[in-house]
Amino acid sequence: MPVSEQRPWLKWVGIGCGGLVLIFIVLGVGIFFVVRTLTSGPEQIARDFCAAASAGDYARAHDYFSVPLKESQPLEAFSASVRANPSLFDIVDTSFTERSIDLTGATLAGTATIRAGTTIPISFTFARENDDWKLIAYSVGSRP
Repeated sequence: MPVSEQRPWLKWVGIGCGGLVLIFIVLGVGIFFVVRTLTSGPEQIARDFCAAASAGDYARAHDYFSVPLKESQPLEAFSASVRANPSLFDIVDTSFTERSIDLTGATLAGTATIRAGTTIPISFTFARENDDWKLIAYSVGSRP
């Protein structure tokens, strides 16, 4: 007698397990796209910050700072830091592999490709300030 006739429940267990796997895959993909969509604002700010710093527009890059970050790193100090490490801020591309968002802020981490072709670690932490995303911390070239 074939196995399928001896164990009719086996087919239903297989269908149930397959259905659960499919549900988990759909949930995982859904969560991925929701987090990616919710972090698109902070991601754009990070890219704009990198572009401004790379172009030497330190005042525009500094405008992406939150009030506390502006107090701890005034424009003059930020400009001096970029000038002291110009190759680190010569960013041509960014890729964010770690993303998180909650009610208080967002965090992005990944790599930046600098003009020399090297990839370096980058990370950004954001908070909402007057309905805009602002940088509260950043790290270029090392993990915080």
